[in-house]
Amino acid sequence: MIRKLFEGGNVFKDEQGVPVTQRINKDDVPATIAYLEKILGIQIPKENWLGSTGRAPTSGDLDIAIDVNKKSKDNIANALIKFVQSKKQDPNDFVVKKGEVHFKTPIRGDANNGYVQTDFMFLPNIDWGTFYYAGGEDSVYKGMFRNVLMSSIAKSLGLKVGLNGVFSRTTNDLVSIDPDWAAEALLGPGHDRKSLKNVETIYSVLEKDPDKAKKLEDFRGYLERAGVEEPKNVNESESGFLARLRDRIVNQGMQPIIEDAKEVYTEYLPEEVAAKKRDPRTPHPEDFIFQGSAAALQALQGLDYSVQNPNATTIKWDGKPALIFGRDPRDGKLAVMDKYMFDNGVLAKSPEDWKKYDANKASGNLRTDLYPKLAEIWPGLDAATQSSGFYWGDLMYAGSPQQSNNNYVMQPNLVTYTIPKNSQIGKTMDNSTGGIVIHQKFDKLGGDPKPWDGKGLQSVPGGVTIFKPNLGLSFSLQKPKSAPLAAKAVQQYGKYVDELLNAIPQSTRARIQTYFNQRVIGRTPLSLPEWLKGNVSAKQYNSLVVGNPDEQGNYNKQTGNVPGLLYTLDSANKMVPSPAYAGLEHIWKAIYNYKLSLAQQLERQVKGLEQSSQGTPEGEGFVVGTPSGLIKLVNRGVFSAANAAKN
Repeated sequence: MIRKLFEGGNVFKDEQGVPVTQRINKDDVPATIAYLEKILGIQIPKENWLGSTGRAPTSGDLDIAIDVNKKSKDNIANALIKFVQSKKQDPNDFVVKKGEVHFKTPIRGDANNGYVQTDFMFLPNIDWGTFYYAGGEDSVYKGMFRNVLMSSIAKSLGLKVGLNGVFSRTTNDLVSIDPDWAAEALLGPGHDRKSLKNVETIYSVLEKDPDKAKKLEDFRGYLERAGVEEPKNVNESESGFLARLRDRIVNQGMQPIIEDAKEVYTEYLPEEVAAKKRDPRTPHPEDFIFQGSAAALQALQGLDYSVQNPNATTIKWDGKPALIFGRDPRDGKLAVMDKYMFDNGVLAKSPEDWKKYDANKASGNLRTDLYPKLAEIWPGLDAATQSSGFYWGDLMYAGSPQQSNNNYVMQPNLVTYTIPKNSQIGKTMDNSTGGIVIHQKFDKLGGDPKPWDGKGLQSVPGGVTIFKPNLGLSFSLQKPKSAPLAAKAVQQYGKYVDELLNAIPQSTRARIQTYFNQRVIGRTPLSLPEWLKGNVSAKQYNSLVVGNPDEQGNYNKQTGNVPGLLYTLDSANKMVPSPAYAGLEHIWKAIYNYKLSLAQQLERQVKGLEQSSQGTPEGEGFVVGTPSGLIKLVNRGVFSAANAAKN
C-alpha cells in the first residue's frame, strides 16, 4: 500500500519529483495577483482569494476563485498558454489543466524571486465558494476541519454540506447556496455566516445546544482519527491549544494535523489522473427551466433527439452501488472502485483496500454491508474483464441470485426485477456469483466516459453476469402531439421567466425547484404560497408573494405598491400568479408531459423481464445520451414517489 500525502498539492516538479515552486510571503501576494490580472485581463477582487492566500504570513500556493459563469477553464488556460508562448517559453512547463487550472507564477512577476503555484478554482457561485474555502480564518484549525464540522451538524438535520452548497440528504436536491441561510439551518434562528466562520465560533454557538452531542458525533470521530483535540474551551488562547496539541502528539503518539485534504490510502497514478468533480445525478429535463429559457430549449432538443435516435436511450437500472472496475495498466491487476475513488485515482485491489479507504475518509463511515458483496463478485469480475479501460455500472446482486417460481428475482434498491430462469437472460445467471449492468466505459483512468459498446467484458460460467443496459432490445418512439406545446410555451413565456429568475437569489430559485419536485412526487399538498411560508424568510416571502402591500395589507396601484415576483394581489385583492411564475409553471409542465409520454412508450417495449416499483408495474425509467449530455426519462409520480416514500 502506498500512502501519499500531497503537501500543498504541488503540481510543478523537476525530473526527481522535487517541487519547483515555493511558499509566498503575505506581502508579495498583492503584486503577484496584480501580475495575473494583467495577463488575464480580469479583476481578481480580494474576496476571490481563497484559504490562506493573502491572509496567513506565508501561503503554500495562491488559491483563486473564478466565476465559472463568466470565465471557463478553457478561457483561463488559453490566456495563460498564449502569454507563456509570447515569452518564447514552453507552456507545458507553466500551465497544467488537471481538474483545475494551475500556473507556475513568478512571484511579483519576476522569475528572480522564484515561483509560486497558482490554483484557479472554478466555482458556480462565488459567494458560497469563497465562504466554503474560508473556514480557517482566525482559527488554529484549518478550514477543512470547519467544513467537516458543518457536515457533521448537517447530517444530524438530514442535510449535506459541500463545495456546491447545501443539499437534502434524502433527495440530493440543492437546498441553498446562501451562507446566511446555511447558518440558520445548522445553528438556529438569528445566526448568519459569521457564526460559521471557523471551528471555534461554531463550538461557541453549540455550547448550550441540547443536541450538541448528536451534531458533533461525526466530527469528534474525525478529530480522533486525525489525532487532533476537540476544543475544550472556546476562549482558550492559541498558545494554550498548541501546548495541549503538542502534548498529544509527542507524549501520546497521535498524528499531527493533516496539512491537506487530498490524502490517498491506496495505489495512486499521479501522472494519469486528476480529481474530477463528476455529478453522479442525471438531470430531469423539466428541471432545466430553473436555469433559464435557453436551458429549457436545450432540454427540448434532447427530447427531440431521443425521438429521432431511439436507440440512444437505455434502460435506467436501479442498481446499488455504482461501481467502476478495470485493470491497472501497470500490473494488470483488477481494481474496483466507487465514483469518488476513481475520480481521485484511488485503485482498490481488494475489499481490504475499500475498508482502509473508508476508515481514512473524513466521515470515517464504514460500509460493512458492502465488503462481503465485493468479496463475492471480485473473482467473477476478474474473469469477466478481458480488455483495458474501466467499466462503469450498477451492481444488481452479489452471490447467488434469489429464486421464486422458476424466476430469478433481484431487488438491489427499490425496483424489483423478475427474470424467467429459462429465458436467454436467465440462463446467463445460472450458478453466477453476482450480476452487474454496464452503462459506460472510460478508456483510461481520469478520462471521460462514453457509452459502452458491449465489448471487452464476457460473462463467464460460474462468474459475474454482465448485463447489457438494453438487454439487446431496439426501441422506437413517436413524438407526442403535445410536444409542440412545450416549445411554444418556452417561446411565449421564456423572456418573463428569465427576468424572474434573474431577480431572485440562486438559493430562492433552488427552493422553488424543491417545491416543484416535492409536489410531483406527492410530498406536499400545499400551494406554493403556503409552502414558502415555512421555507423562506419573512423578507423573502413578502418579496415573492405579496410584494409591497400597504399598511392594511392591500395592493393598490395608486399607492405605488410593487406586486410580488411569484404571486400578487389583483385589483380585487385576490392572490393570483404573476405572469412570470405562470409561465415557469406552464413550461415545466409542458416539458414534463413530453418526457412522460416518451417514458411510457419505452416502458411498454421492455421485454424479457418484469419491473415493479413498490407494487406498480414500472421501472426506474430511461436515460438518453444526447449531444449535450445525459437526461433521464423518469415517471416521477411512480418511481420518484416510491423512492421518496421508502427513504
